[in-house]
Amino acid sequence: MIDLIENDEHFILVSLLLTVCMQMSFFAVAYTLQIDKLTDFAGTSNFLILAIITLWLGGDFSFPKIIASLMVILWSLRLGVYLSYRIGAWGKDNRFDKIRTKFWSFLGFWVLQILWVFLTSLPVIYFNSLENREYYLVPMAYLGIGMFAIGFIIEAWADYTKFNHKLHGKKWCHTGLWKYSRHPNYFGNILLWFGIFIFCYAYGVPLWTIMGPLWTTFLLLFVSGIPFLEASADKKYGEDAEYLKYKAETAILIPGFKL
Repeated sequence: MIDLIENDEHFILVSLLLTVCMQMSFFAVAYTLQIDKLTDFAGTSNFLILAIITLWLGGDFSFPKIIASLMVILWSLRLGVYLSYRIGAWGKDNRFDKIRTKFWSFLGFWVLQILWVFLTSLPVIYFNSLENREYYLVPMAYLGIGMFAIGFIIEAWADYTKFNHKLHGKKWCHTGLWKYSRHPNYFGNILLWFGIFIFCYAYGVPLWTIMGPLWTTFLLLFVSGIPFLEASADKKYGEDAEYLKYKAETAILIPGFKL
């Protein structure tokens, strides 16, 4: 393990190994006990741990690196607490109804979660491994912070609005930010991760680490995010004229862009 750390110049292998071990441990517990309450906690806490561990391994606690790591920590804490509270209130996660008892299908989800955590974290992992020559915020860094802040607020506001909406037994959420986008929380999430990438890129992180926010975007648009929720909403409200009107008039992700 010591040799691995010493030869892993940019903490890539260490981060991947840590993520695999952590997620597979949670998978073993979740599958054995047939519970959903660990899934979201396992993912969000993994982001937090990677940010802290790579910052510590780099040994460089300059202001930009602390800011980059804090953005990840702040996001993971906010989302982790929210999702843990939500699953506690709801009792189960409907996403797993068809795969919870099927070993390989359930394992497949956890493999996707490994890729989600690891690939999305790449900009910060790589940044924390660099010898930073800048100890202050460069102009591009402010753009990254701004994108993160806006995305963070959008995601948090959208989550709060929808949770309260469902808590009161209402139908699909179409108030607040949901009036302008059918998935504003995902829009905020994508925006904040591109903000983190831009921040890290400003300090020399290679362009290929953009696969982090691109991977998150891909998952939300085509795999575990929007497709599942759209299908679920169509099944519940597909014959409701008001819902069909809302769906026809409201952007699926970016407000104003009805793609």
